[in-house]
Amino acid sequence: MEGYTIRCSGHNYITLEWNGKFIFCLDNDMYYAEEIIYNIKKRTGMNFQDIPIKGRKDDFRGLRFFNGGWKRDFWKDFPSKKEIDGYMKMKQGIM
Repeated sequence: MEGYTIRCSGHNYITLEWNGKFIFCLDNDMYYAEEIIYNIKKRTGMNFQDIPIKGRKDDFRGLRFFNGGWKRDFWKDFPSKKEIDGYMKMKQGIM
């Protein structure tokens, strides 16, 4: 899948674009990082880490995770598929 890009602004908003056109923006105040990653992967069909970044990786610093809060490093402690799926099941009330 070519053409997708992601960027993080204000260390809070992650935007998905396709060929430079806005698709959606997810606010880390409303969604944990795990859910943002899940939604972008679902929309693109791509591994989040394989999507090219507009800007710098440092822009993603300080995002809030369900497991680890703001202290977790977005890229070094990137959540596993199992962790993301577990969070989404919990959120949807599936156990």
